[in-house]
Amino acid sequence: MWDFGKIEPREIPEIINEGNRQKAGKTLPAHALYLVEVKY
Repeated sequence: MWDFGKIEPREIPEIINEGNRQKAGKTLPAHALYLVEVKY
């Protein structure tokens, strides 16, 4: 279930509820990212 590859959308609530950041997969640094627009 937590091997490698894509995380299925149905798995996201479980990952959040468990609070185990390692199950959420890799992250990249936020270098050079910025907010362009917010729509409501």
